[in-house]
Amino acid sequence: METGFENLKHSLIKLIDEASTIEGISGCPCSELLEKLENNRFNLVVVGQFKRGKTTFINALLGNNILPTAVVPLTSIVTVIEYGTETEVTVIFNDGNRKQVPVQDLPYYVTEKGNPHNEKDVFEVIIKYPSEYLKGGVRLIDTPGVGSVYKHNTDVAYEYLPRSDATVFLISVDQPLSEAEIKFLKDVKGYSEKIFFLQNKADYLSADELKESLDFVRKTLLDEVGFDSPELYYISAKNALEGKLKNNPSLLQSSNLPDFEKRLKRFLLDEKGMILIRSVTGNLLRIISEGILNLEIRLKAINEPIEEMEKKLAAFREKKAEIESEKRDFDILLEGETNRIISDILDPDLEAAKAELKETLLPEYDYFYEKNKSLSPKKLRKSLETFIKEKVQEYYTIFRKNEDTRISLAFEKLTTRFHTKVNTTVDNLFRYSSDLFDLKFETTNGTSSWSMESSFYFKFKDEPLMIEMLGEALTSLMPRFVSNRIIRKNMREYMLEMIERQSGRIRWDFVDRLRKSRLEFRWEMYDRIDKTIRGIEGAVRKGIEIRKRSKEEAAQAEELVSKELSKLKELKDEVTSIRGAAEKPVEIK
Repeated sequence: METGFENLKHSLIKLIDEASTIEGISGCPCSELLEKLENNRFNLVVVGQFKRGKTTFINALLGNNILPTAVVPLTSIVTVIEYGTETEVTVIFNDGNRKQVPVQDLPYYVTEKGNPHNEKDVFEVIIKYPSEYLKGGVRLIDTPGVGSVYKHNTDVAYEYLPRSDATVFLISVDQPLSEAEIKFLKDVKGYSEKIFFLQNKADYLSADELKESLDFVRKTLLDEVGFDSPELYYISAKNALEGKLKNNPSLLQSSNLPDFEKRLKRFLLDEKGMILIRSVTGNLLRIISEGILNLEIRLKAINEPIEEMEKKLAAFREKKAEIESEKRDFDILLEGETNRIISDILDPDLEAAKAELKETLLPEYDYFYEKNKSLSPKKLRKSLETFIKEKVQEYYTIFRKNEDTRISLAFEKLTTRFHTKVNTTVDNLFRYSSDLFDLKFETTNGTSSWSMESSFYFKFKDEPLMIEMLGEALTSLMPRFVSNRIIRKNMREYMLEMIERQSGRIRWDFVDRLRKSRLEFRWEMYDRIDKTIRGIEGAVRKGIEIRKRSKEEAAQAEELVSKELSKLKELKDEVTSIRGAAEKPVEIK
């Protein structure tokens, strides 16, 4: 059964297809709007402390044992599950390489046992799976358990909260909320409107015990954490999965998962989906309104004296010169604000990260050296090098993920602000033109969002210098206590150098991505202004050109323009109707 969002989405797709055939808005980015609708994803992030049943819950949603259940905490790797016609597992590594693996090999990449401390250098795993649950665009994101012995697991869970459309926080009836869980929830309280609390393992308790347990958890969330009105549900993920696997409707219903699934679907597709509908209709209405004005200007030019229209065209060109000056100011400000992200966010964060890593790693390095100093010089050097590489890479992998979120959000805010400025410039152009030609023009807000791509990979080993090769040869000939002292000192310096070098490479990556993103954004904004200018100038020129034809030809051309104008106005009414439906409050039951 389709939701309100799905109905509106399909209606809007038809209208966008129709818009793409209308000559009056030939510059419409209809393919981009369609892609935004059809490829939109709703990110459902699942978090919770280790052994709360997160993986079983996700498997229950999918109705199959897709994800491995682990007896030790999972690594820092996030698993993303999205719709696909066939089951397909893709492992993405930190160097950007991808590898398809059989689903049964998944534990070798996403568990601490199969991939301790992420020694395989995995960035993320994406699973495509033919689930009806995922068909509407829902993506399940399985994060590591918060509060496990591995701190980096909690860091990754923190990172994904801002990106989520909804978050499911798993609690267990057999264990009260831990200090780690309470601390985590206090930190993410700002996202409380999209957090659903699931008390799992409800099958462990009787009805009275379950009510008592739910009341206790709700009181804790209200009093200790500070949530205003937490949404709390009970489920048995185990019974839900078993009910689906064995096609046992009564067992599935008793798990209470179906009731929660309905609530979640309405929230994701209806409430969050309506935001998408409003965004797309806003952009489309803006384009249609601009197209209507251009056609009305053309009609005006067909019917007005040529001399009068030439004067108005000259006046418009003077306005165009003002806009060119605004574009130059826009460019200077955009570059300055982008550089401010580097100086105010990136550089301080990198300095703090280097200091923290050195403070943490130096004592660990000394301890590791003491444990391994009985090795031969060659093996000792190799062991220390491996230790340094793993530790530095592990730390900076987490840092880079977290920093990516910070920088991306900052750049998104920046582009949103400048997008608004450009829209204001374009609106001023259309208002000026509508006043110039005595026409009416209504503005509609549109939206824009930007992201940054990265091709970053770690680099630890350069070609050895002759002096390093000579030093390695000499230490093998020295007494053990002398060679060890030299190796310890040299490798310590190597470690500090690697901390600095990787920090520099990460900085270069972020700066390069920001520069490219700024230039791409600037090009799109300039193109938006230039298309507006060309459209208005073109409308006047075409009108004057038609005016110069014979009366019969001019009348035929005027009729065609009038028909296009009627189509656009009808289209505008239909899109406005969809927008109105999307702006109505969604009743969540």
